[in-house]
Amino acid sequence: MKKILLAIIAALILVPAGLKAQNTEKAIAKIRKDYAAAQEKVKTVGDYYDGLFINCASVNIQEMWGGSGPHAEKTEIFYIMGNDEEWSFDRNIFFVRNKYNVSVREFYTEILYDENGKPEFYYYKAFGYDGNPLEWRFYWENGKLIRSLTPKNIDTEIFPDSQPTPQSAYKAAENYSQYLTRL
Repeated sequence: MKKILLAIIAALILVPAGLKAQNTEKAIAKIRKDYAAAQEKVKTVGDYYDGLFINCASVNIQEMWGGSGPHAEKTEIFYIMGNDEEWSFDRNIFFVRNKYNVSVREFYTEILYDENGKPEFYYYKAFGYDGNPLEWRFYWENGKLIRSLTPKNIDTEIFPDSQPTPQSAYKAAENYSQYLTRL
C-alpha cells in the first residue's frame, strides 16, 4: 500500500512537469517556424510577401572611437505597415538585426517578434579577444521566458559587461519596437 501511494504521488508530481516540458517544446517549435517565416519575409524587403509589403528601416554608423579605433554598426528593423488605404502609419515590427564592432571584437543580435509585436526570440553572438564566439538565446511566449541558453564558464575579462540577460534582452527588444513607432 505504501509503495502504491508513493507511486501515485510521484506520478502526480511528474505529470505536470512533463506537460510543461511538452508545452515548452511546442512553443519553441512555433518560434522556430516564425523565425523561418521572418527570414523569408526579410528576403523580400521592398516587395510583397503573402500580400503584405515588407519594409526596412536601416541605420549605418561609421565612427572613429578614441582608444579602440574604427567602429561600425548596422541596424535593420523589419516591419509591415497597416493596410488601411485611407491613412495608416501602424508599423508592425517582426524582426531586427544588429551588427557592430568594438575594436577587433564583433557582436551580432537578432530579435524575432510575434504577430502582436512582442519579443519571442533573442539571439546574441559575441566574439572575445581570442576570436572564439559565445552565443546566447532567449525564448519567450506571451512575454514570459520559457527557455534561456547561455554559455557556461564565461571569462569575465573577455566579456566583462557585454553579457545579455533575459531581462536586458527583452528590454532591448522593446526599445527597438518603441523606436519604430517614432519613425
